[in-house]
Amino acid sequence: MIKRILLILLGLFLIAQFFRPDRAAPVPDPANDMLVVTNAPTDIQQLVIGACYDCHSYKTQYPWYVNVTPVNFIMQDHIAEGREVLNFSMWSAYANTEAAGECGETIQEGEMPPGYYAFMHQHGDLSAAEKQRLVDWFATNVPGGEGGGGKEEEEDED
Repeated sequence: MIKRILLILLGLFLIAQFFRPDRAAPVPDPANDMLVVTNAPTDIQQLVIGACYDCHSYKTQYPWYVNVTPVNFIMQDHIAEGREVLNFSMWSAYANTEAAGECGETIQEGEMPPGYYAFMHQHGDLSAAEKQRLVDWFATNVPGGEGGGGKEEEEDED
């Protein structure tokens, strides 16, 4: 009985490999890329590309295990969510948003890059000094919400 169940599960797993999520992404205009628009220095470019671009741009570098269903559907869902919140490839659409302005804050609070990403991608496992470098750079170079260098509007006290 257990052998039969295992064979059925194996068969379902093999059949599932024929189903793939849509990974199509538009070809980004390099002139609209956040790192180009902000004229980011090389060290910042390396850190942002390594820790952010897989989920927050159209320049995703897919690892080998993205070819295994259901992992590929889970990953593509995370990438789609990341691009929806903030897409560095379409910087003009996000430059002055709260999400852009909070880049430094989300890094400082340990929300980004997520632990599972850093665990599975060595380039996303930032040291404390690298995180602080990114936090400082975003605070200086990216206007917007809290923690991003944008000034909070002060209420007029009459």
